[in-house]
Amino acid sequence: MFGIWSCAPAIQTLPDTLRQRMCVLLLHTLSHTHTTALTVNCLGVVKQMCQYSDVVCVLMRDLKDGGEDPLPYQPLPLILKKLLLSTQDSLQVVSVRCVCAVLIHAPLHFSSSFIQADLPGVEPLVRSLKETLGKSNTEVQIKGLELLTAILDRQPAAVRLFPTGSEFSAVCDVIVEGVASSCLQVSMCAMRAAAVLLRPNHQSSPVQLADVRRIAEVVMSKITEHHHTRSRESCSGSKSVTAGVLLQMLTCFDAACRLVEACVCDSTLKDGVCSAQETLESVCVFLLHCCDAACIPAVTGVCERVSSPQVLQLFLSVLSCQFSLCPDHMTSFSKKLAASGFIRLTLESKAQLCSGNRNASLNQICCDFLLKLCMCLISQEHTWTSELQDMERVLQESLPSLCCCASDWPSVLSDFPQSLRNTQHCLIYLLHLSLLHGDRFLSDSAMFSAVLRFISCVQDLPASVLSSVLYLLSVTQHAGPRLDTVPVSVLSKALSSCPLLFSRTLPLSVLSFIFMYPELSQRFGPPALTGRLSEETQEQEQEQELLELLHTHPAALLATLAVACDAESAASRSAVGVLQCYLRSADSSSISGTSDLCDQIRSALLNVLQRHTHTDGLSVLLDVSSVIHSSGQMEHTDFRLLYHVSNLVGKLDSSDSELLLSVFNFLYCFLSVCPSHATDRAVSLLLGNVRLMELLEEVLSASSSSSSSLLCSSLLLLSSLTLLQHKHSAQVHRSVSVDLHQIIRRLAFSKRHTDTLLIKCSVRFVQVCLDVDASALLCVCDAALQRPLTSIDGALHPIGHSGATSLMTALSALMLMTQDLMVSAALNCLRSLMGFLRRRSSETAHGVSAVDAVPDFLFTLL
Repeated sequence: MFGIWSCAPAIQTLPDTLRQRMCVLLLHTLSHTHTTALTVNCLGVVKQMCQYSDVVCVLMRDLKDGGEDPLPYQPLPLILKKLLLSTQDSLQVVSVRCVCAVLIHAPLHFSSSFIQADLPGVEPLVRSLKETLGKSNTEVQIKGLELLTAILDRQPAAVRLFPTGSEFSAVCDVIVEGVASSCLQVSMCAMRAAAVLLRPNHQSSPVQLADVRRIAEVVMSKITEHHHTRSRESCSGSKSVTAGVLLQMLTCFDAACRLVEACVCDSTLKDGVCSAQETLESVCVFLLHCCDAACIPAVTGVCERVSSPQVLQLFLSVLSCQFSLCPDHMTSFSKKLAASGFIRLTLESKAQLCSGNRNASLNQICCDFLLKLCMCLISQEHTWTSELQDMERVLQESLPSLCCCASDWPSVLSDFPQSLRNTQHCLIYLLHLSLLHGDRFLSDSAMFSAVLRFISCVQDLPASVLSSVLYLLSVTQHAGPRLDTVPVSVLSKALSSCPLLFSRTLPLSVLSFIFMYPELSQRFGPPALTGRLSEETQEQEQEQELLELLHTHPAALLATLAVACDAESAASRSAVGVLQCYLRSADSSSISGTSDLCDQIRSALLNVLQRHTHTDGLSVLLDVSSVIHSSGQMEHTDFRLLYHVSNLVGKLDSSDSELLLSVFNFLYCFLSVCPSHATDRAVSLLLGNVRLMELLEEVLSASSSSSSSLLCSSLLLLSSLTLLQHKHSAQVHRSVSVDLHQIIRRLAFSKRHTDTLLIKCSVRFVQVCLDVDASALLCVCDAALQRPLTSIDGALHPIGHSGATSLMTALSALMLMTQDLMVSAALNCLRSLMGFLRRRSSETAHGVSAVDAVPDFLFTLL
């Protein structure tokens, strides 16, 4: 035809009846074609025909006037107007050319035809339905809604039925009113219409998100209402009705979710979204809330009574869609789904409804939902991209064929064929995820034995599978017997072949499981803790878990010490922090109750000192050793430790306050528990360390800048050295200068601003100075005494008369405190002071005792 109409001489010879017949055939073809290519070709012929004015008149008038034509067709203006509203650029361009070709002949005459050409049926029907829904004739309402559904369903996808937002909103008004109807049949018909209306091809430009939300909201309200009604009623005889109603509701809600998902994923739809009233994100969050608050309770309630593949398929489709709509909210939502048993629900439904190649579409949507849910949960536990990809591949390959009941899983795990390997790994992942979130497929005893058989039969497990196996064994260990040598060796071999496992944070249960067995804790304890301690920030809850681990498993303490002393790293620093918290806790004294552990700690400290690796962990290791010594346990290794610690002191500076504090504490604890027959050896070793004496002097002379803890430790250590030197008359290589008057002034005038422990240590040091009378080790500064010395100051040197009086007053005040230890320390020091005064000047002792500030009852105590 294109060739004929391209040849002007041939056209001139065509009779009018043939021309008219050709126009009818062309319009009939355009009215009923559904292919773009044929439409374009026909429009090309129309454009050629529009070169002739007489032919244009034939095409533009109603050729059916005056008789019935057996070939039905639509007028050319209506055809071209529909194509202008299509979504295909090629059809829009060709139709515009055809309109221009028509209008060029008689613009005023033909333009009215194009303006008046209307898309038949929708707008009048909408107006009629709006009137009908306000009345009580439900039959008419149902028929009207069915007609609307049919029009929406049969509308060609290439032609937009609602070019403007107002037209789309008008239809939504009718549908929302219909869904909200008290008549269930009317409501169901309206939902069927809504499901068709929410197809992407029916959306106006821009997409009216507010209207989509209105429809979803009224449907969810209806679901909630129906669910509560059915919960109150007896469900006997109405299970199929309930499932059918719910099916229609879910169909409508699923359509809303799919439309919004298309807007999220399709850039053309996303760019054409109307965000004046609703944003795309707010609608996505709203749909998630509806799913959580209405869909899940209603569907799970029905599924408890009847298994409907159609309902379940739509329900899982809605759940699966949420992962695309609200990815930022899926962390908490996926945990909630897993904790509510949705992994088990989906797998049990697969086993019940999809075995034997039944319900393939349901099986597919089950697999899709499980894959998204599991990967969302797994990504919260694993961060290695390659590992995540491997786990996703295993789940993707194995889930479709996994249609067996949970009771059959133990036998699947114990089978040997290599072909089942991915399926077994898939089962391990599923058991891990469900148990992690409080859902159990099997009893703990059955799971423990099944996983144990699996690990005994399979070698070279990926890190992700081995991690899950360890978790399952650790959580269900209580339901099974303690492992004997063979399975522990199998586990040890598996762990040795998978060092990647320890680069991640292992759960507390897995760490407890490892430290339960010596063979595992000795080899894998430190690396297992390293992964846990390598996190940049330790949450308070995680730190508390580690403290519980140290309290429960003494071997974990040794492993933590190994990590702390290994190197300057994030793990080392975290281990130091955990050990410091542990030492501050009341349970730290339990270390000394295990002799083997004490020996291992001594050996660890000795190795660190011999390697000269002075890390942050050395300080903590010394503190732990101090706790051991405080229990009174001593052996030959301790003197080797004393030698190395003494050498360590020679390399320290007074600015190394943290390590210096640990060293001083260690030395003080050592001297405190050292057997009497060995104290001369110990004190001689320390007095020969000139640098130690210098450091003690530097710390005490800079008391205003030194920490309270370091001052306490220095005073206690110097007190012990002074007493032992006096006892054994040990040789002194360097004396320590001390301002005793400053210490007395602190006791007399600065008690309120001084740490309580520092006051006790100061009192103890003053007592030692008074007891030894004169010490070769101490060089007491007497600058506070007037020169020349009076006879009384000379007799009471180095404290003098004023110092003795001030000390007496200070000690009397301390004895009035409510702390028993403080009172005891002050009383002992007062005894020493009275003894010192009696030895030096009995008259002064009598005069001091008569001071009004000293209560008589104190001397009664003395």
